[in-house]
Amino acid sequence: QEDRIWLVRRSIEPSSGCWTFPAGYVDLGESVPEAAIRETREETLLDIRLDGLLNVYSYASVGIVLVAYCATVVGGTAGPTPESEEVRAFRIEEIPWSSLAFSSTRDALADYVAFNRTATKSG
Repeated sequence: QEDRIWLVRRSIEPSSGCWTFPAGYVDLGESVPEAAIRETREETLLDIRLDGLLNVYSYASVGIVLVAYCATVVGGTAGPTPESEEVRAFRIEEIPWSSLAFSSTRDALADYVAFNRTATKSG
């Protein structure tokens, strides 16, 4: 949103107090895109429109597959929730790299930054 990336400071374990993007598990009977929209609302109070797939991440040491989307905020007012003690929009140069919650957070944000730099140069 306006050249900013929304992140949440987790209020739950694992990695309580660290920053990540909104994320969570897909419920039975729910599509992956529906889960992304729901989890974002649950953790940020923001409504989003998915703009496209960023990437899919998996790690041998972690038993999950992470599907990361690019999205645009279309409504709501950002605020803390039971799962997030703080919700904040960061400029790329402000991303708190040393306080990120997970390897997947770091990898997805690095991919997003690289994608945006490439798009800016070619656009």
